[in-house]
Amino acid sequence: MRAIAIAIPALFSVMPAFASNWYEGDYQRCADEDTTVDIVMCVGGLHEEWDARLNAAYRTAIEPLEGERRTQFRDVQRAWIAYRDANCGYYRSGEGTIAAIEGNVCMFALTRDRAEELEMLVGQ
Repeated sequence: MRAIAIAIPALFSVMPAFASNWYEGDYQRCADEDTTVDIVMCVGGLHEEWDARLNAAYRTAIEPLEGERRTQFRDVQRAWIAYRDANCGYYRSGEGTIAAIEGNVCMFALTRDRAEELEMLVGQ
């Protein structure tokens, strides 16, 4: 048990600086919505905003790459999308209306973090 207690802080210490709490930052724009539907829609809008940034950063990052490096980068992005969709699908499949919020927050937060990673990669 002691090994787990030591390993958990070590795990978080290697997380990228851009990874943050799902319910901080932009999410606060949605926190005061009145209904679950309103929150889900608001967070969906956040996801759309960050998805546009992600796509722009991806295009900028892949443009100069050639050959195997370009293929590898494309494959990594496709694998990341599959991971994000499966991971957030898990949250969305939970019970109750909170699952819709958690699923959308997952999509927003993971997309935001990946967009920030790619923006950092290309120096935006």
